[in-house]
Amino acid sequence: MYLASVDIHGFRGIKQLTLRLNRDSNVLIGENRWGRSSLISALMLLSLDNLFYQFVESDFFYDEKYQADLASISFRFTESFIDELKVEQYQPLTKVVYQDSTLMKSVLCYQIKADKRQNKIVTHHFFTDMHGNKITLENESAMIELLITLNPAMRLKKTINEDTLPITNQPLSTYYLTQLSAQLAEHSTQFSPHDLERGVVAAKALLEYYLVDKKRRYHYKYIAKNPSPSMDEWNSLDKINDLLDDLDSDYIRIMLMGVFGAILTAKGNNQLQPNAMPILILEEPESQLHRILLSVGFRLLKNFPTQKFITTNSSDLVSLFSLEHIYHLMRKPSGIVAMSTGENGLTLTDKRKIMFHILYRRASAIFSRCWLLVEGETEVWLLRELAEQCGFHLNSEGIELIEFAQCGLKPLIKYANKMGIHWHVLTDGDIAGKKYADTVRSLCPTHHEVNNYLTVLPARDIENFLFKNGFSHVYKMMGYGTIEHIDLPVHKIIQKAIHKSSKPDLAIAICDDVKERGVDVIPTLLKYMFNRVVKLAKESY
Repeated sequence: MYLASVDIHGFRGIKQLTLRLNRDSNVLIGENRWGRSSLISALMLLSLDNLFYQFVESDFFYDEKYQADLASISFRFTESFIDELKVEQYQPLTKVVYQDSTLMKSVLCYQIKADKRQNKIVTHHFFTDMHGNKITLENESAMIELLITLNPAMRLKKTINEDTLPITNQPLSTYYLTQLSAQLAEHSTQFSPHDLERGVVAAKALLEYYLVDKKRRYHYKYIAKNPSPSMDEWNSLDKINDLLDDLDSDYIRIMLMGVFGAILTAKGNNQLQPNAMPILILEEPESQLHRILLSVGFRLLKNFPTQKFITTNSSDLVSLFSLEHIYHLMRKPSGIVAMSTGENGLTLTDKRKIMFHILYRRASAIFSRCWLLVEGETEVWLLRELAEQCGFHLNSEGIELIEFAQCGLKPLIKYANKMGIHWHVLTDGDIAGKKYADTVRSLCPTHHEVNNYLTVLPARDIENFLFKNGFSHVYKMMGYGTIEHIDLPVHKIIQKAIHKSSKPDLAIAICDDVKERGVDVIPTLLKYMFNRVVKLAKESY
């Protein structure tokens, strides 16, 4: 089984949160106030170390306006595959299972509830039915322990201060490593035995880098003179990752799980039971691994048959996952809201566009509060500098400038809406710009002022707009070396200026001219737009 959802009310820093989860990876992003530590603490109540945890005063939510006297956490589990509950280990849990008509699967709900009674805190652990009512059981404690044994939460965090990565010769993992190498060799002729050996050494080292316990390091012994995997070994692991991404082999994943389980046992953790589905929790791994090792390591981790929770501020790490695995958590007055696309939230075509245009090219935009969507790169080069000269520091406000011409406007707006990212569109005044403006009007939130989401230039493009609003001398000088009257149409003068320099050079020349003449020469329309965009960004938090 896997954790399908978690509902938290009044627990630590979380007033209310409902999180629908993926069975594979759940990447959680958000600013500092979204309750990351509280969510991880709630998930860790599914660890064997916290079995039948008893709440204390500090576990109850408190802020200036509200103090909870009741705290509850509901964990809803569902089948990983049909008839999973017929597996021997799961059969005792059938007494608390009910059928979910939406998921078309068997579901069980484990709830922890605590309340304050006359300065005394009482904590209850129990299963509930489909209506949320407590199920009365004789062997309730044994069944809760069984559930957590089969779905243990494990918090993975580096505990080593040295730069070297320890390599173990633990016999527990030898069988699995041998079998894994054999299976990989069987599925691919591109690897020599030496390549496979090097790749598996790097894989094992990476896992131990996270999991080894400093206090138990005497159980480990270094091999060779340099215990750290070489770059060749990391490259071999990357090739293995390519193979794992293309294969759909349950046996290979079992071997990966065997390596993982053996290392956990070597660390001294509770041994994983057969058919267990661990819940792995990783906090900001980018702070502990070089970005190259981060990429290689998480490609490997994605192939482990476990459910994963990852908190991160790394655009490099986010770009390794699918869109539906990314959750943007935001704090609202009512509680914490988890924004995501969901499995069917975007069409396949839109997903591909967002993956390439945002996740692969500018993944940092995922962390933004607001997107300023512009037609081309000229606007990106120009507007950031002009905004700063107006006193608006877009980066500091969480505003990302994104050109939309190559991706299309609709996919970007749809994705931003689903992820809780505010947006504003700047379009040209030509025929294409009018179509973009119609798109904005159709997608902006109901009952909201369209002007908050749209600025239309009263000109065919940004160059014509600037030419007609106080910067004609810049284009004349760049194109013809004079600021005198030139008896040619405006678009011809602009074309000549672009031909003799470039659009980036023209953008720099405009900004230099503003620095020389003062911020008052910046068109009022652009100043109003900067002000609106900053206000939108501030509304997010």
